[in-house]
Amino acid sequence: MKKFLAVLLSSCLLSSLLMIGGAAATLQSNQAVYRLTQDPVGTQSFSYSETQTHTTTLVPLGTVIQSDSGSAMMVEIFTYQAASGFWKQTAQLSSQTQLEVGRTDEIYHISTLAADGSLLDRGIWVRGENGAATHPIAITGEPVDEWALDLVNQAISLNLMPAHLKGQDLRANITRTQFAALAVHLYEAVSGTVVQAPATSPFTDTSDTEVAKAHALGLVGGVSETEFGVNVPLNREQAATILSALCKALGSNPSAGTVSFTDSASISSWAMPAVSYMAQNGVVAGYDDGTFRPHASAQRQACLIMALRVYQMYQS
Repeated sequence: MKKFLAVLLSSCLLSSLLMIGGAAATLQSNQAVYRLTQDPVGTQSFSYSETQTHTTTLVPLGTVIQSDSGSAMMVEIFTYQAASGFWKQTAQLSSQTQLEVGRTDEIYHISTLAADGSLLDRGIWVRGENGAATHPIAITGEPVDEWALDLVNQAISLNLMPAHLKGQDLRANITRTQFAALAVHLYEAVSGTVVQAPATSPFTDTSDTEVAKAHALGLVGGVSETEFGVNVPLNREQAATILSALCKALGSNPSAGTVSFTDSASISSWAMPAVSYMAQNGVVAGYDDGTFRPHASAQRQACLIMALRVYQMYQS
């Protein structure tokens, strides 16, 4: 199966992706929670077209899956097509109350249904696994775009996601407070030290300890002399600037260079050195049209990927 990319995650990554509950496990996909009678054993990536790749959860044969809310489920069944090298949908089961996974040569896409038969969630992907040892595993359930899924999972596995982002829609824009927490978490992960919170907050509009830590490290300032701007969205050039300051706090000497973005003239002069340094190190990238869009709000999932790339800078 040339196009079948099997990636068995380590127990460290798995502990960030699946949540056990007693003798069973639960998988969460947006509004829906699925309860399994056995703990999953890992994940694999698979493709069903040139452009669409998903991650499927591996469960022991005999695992029974049902919606925790009691809602009916729709089950799409995929089988491998040797001629094309992809998995293809070959059957569909409607209004199932539960599914018992009894085969290893099928992949199931399971979604819950509303009373009118419409889909309530993006569903989960499941495949039977034979003879693998079971592990306690977890899924945090934050919505994330497909293109970012694997990198976000990698960031989570390295414990780069702060509590401020857990349970949040990662497709939404990040706030200054959330990015400050992410920056502190990243600093601690790279340096191996725990940052102590200052005794008092430097800002009048927040007592958040992660903001205070980020300020003490020299990573962030305020929107004024007294206010931090708690819920103000962070833009892309600001994210690059904070990450550049983080590299300096870690002992690096960020140096400015040239940037090739087609809208480089719109990058603020104070942010240009940071943007160029982050771009040269592969932490930030432009869009397909060649722009950087420095003043566009930064997505939470994109910021987690930036944090991952900074982490990787210091592991090489």
